[in-house]
Amino acid sequence: MKATELKMNSLYRTVELFKDLKPWEVISEYQLFAIEDPVTHVMGFCSIQGKNTARVGLKVYMGLEGLRHYNEGLELDDSQSSIQSTGNILSKETCLSVIFNQDDTQFYDCQYGFVNRSISNEWQVNFLETVLNQVLELVNLIKETPSFSLEENQILMRLKDPAGRWKTLKVSLATFLKQLNEEEVPYQNELEAYRISKLPQTNLVFEVTQFLMPRIMEDSHESRGYAPLVTVILEQETKQLIFVEMSSPSRENQEQILSQVAKTLLHELEFRPKAFVTDCDAVMRQFKDFAGQTKINLLRVQELKVANQFADDLMMVDRQLSTFVKEDEFEREIDVVLSTSKEICQRILSSDVLSRELTDKGKNQFENIVELFHVVMLGHFHELPDHWSIENVELACKEVLPSLLGEEELQLVPEVLSHYLNIVGEAEKNSNYEIIEQCVRRCYL
Repeated sequence: MKATELKMNSLYRTVELFKDLKPWEVISEYQLFAIEDPVTHVMGFCSIQGKNTARVGLKVYMGLEGLRHYNEGLELDDSQSSIQSTGNILSKETCLSVIFNQDDTQFYDCQYGFVNRSISNEWQVNFLETVLNQVLELVNLIKETPSFSLEENQILMRLKDPAGRWKTLKVSLATFLKQLNEEEVPYQNELEAYRISKLPQTNLVFEVTQFLMPRIMEDSHESRGYAPLVTVILEQETKQLIFVEMSSPSRENQEQILSQVAKTLLHELEFRPKAFVTDCDAVMRQFKDFAGQTKINLLRVQELKVANQFADDLMMVDRQLSTFVKEDEFEREIDVVLSTSKEICQRILSSDVLSRELTDKGKNQFENIVELFHVVMLGHFHELPDHWSIENVELACKEVLPSLLGEEELQLVPEVLSHYLNIVGEAEKNSNYEIIEQCVRRCYL
């Protein structure tokens, strides 16, 4: 769900308060604040930019993965930053960003390995405003409390108590760094692991791979979008698909994936393979404890034989599906555009005020010409009314319409389209319609 204009305006007001306070003058980007999202309970590690960097703003590194990328980014100078004003390069971070330029403020949702996106989701806007407000309170606390002190290895954390009140805690940075160093995913169902270890073992080898799909998914307006992580297991010789699951790439979901793999072995296959093999370090970390407890060999290989081909095929299907979805959406938009234009024409013709400037011939051909023009712009140039380009409008008037209309009808095009565009432009307050109307008149001089 997109954030409403009211919510966006509220965010901009909070940003102005943030800019007026100028927290970067007293706080370094190396002094992190942690804000817990009241909805998802994900930690946002906040870094105020500007004291030692050319770019002024705020970055909120999301969860432990975000903190990991923050630590990795400490070795990069500002010229190597993953976020530029165009926002069109792959991100090296996992964060929400507020960047102050000379003329405007830009908001980005950056996910590692993906193109930065401008924020629009309701959760993004709500959480970013929450963060800004909490940072404002923390900065004021620091400014107004001469005795305030914070050790270099501490993080200020803001979170809500059960009563809904915000509280401040000083937490050792080592607490979070320790979690970062715990790379292996523990498998905690010892009974299930024991039962799997007693299954008959075969000589089959299972290839395991993981990859991120290139499209961001949003489960609801109350959560952050994510790049789906696909886990695939195939039998090496027969290429039989054993297991496939698409989920959020969070650590919690990694544990759930292991549980689902265990159930597949116990209740569907009722045997265990000779080995899991993978060419992916993330899979090695995720499956190491599981493989050890279930007595299944886990091997690192240079290249998988069949799993990578499956991944390529799935990516191709996803691209084709994405194209079909876009085409279906465009077809629906065409139906809406044509029905809307038809309704507008009927309202114009039924109103003496709106149609009195039209000639009788213009009234008779009004609906036909308007609808035909929409069809030409959609069919020949794949353009909806909000995206009509001057170049294609000119081509439609000079090259396409003359081949579709008789001489008498063609003479009515400038009158009909100019009248239609003027009314639509005034109603929707869209200045582009005025430019298009002028273009139509020039074409028939």
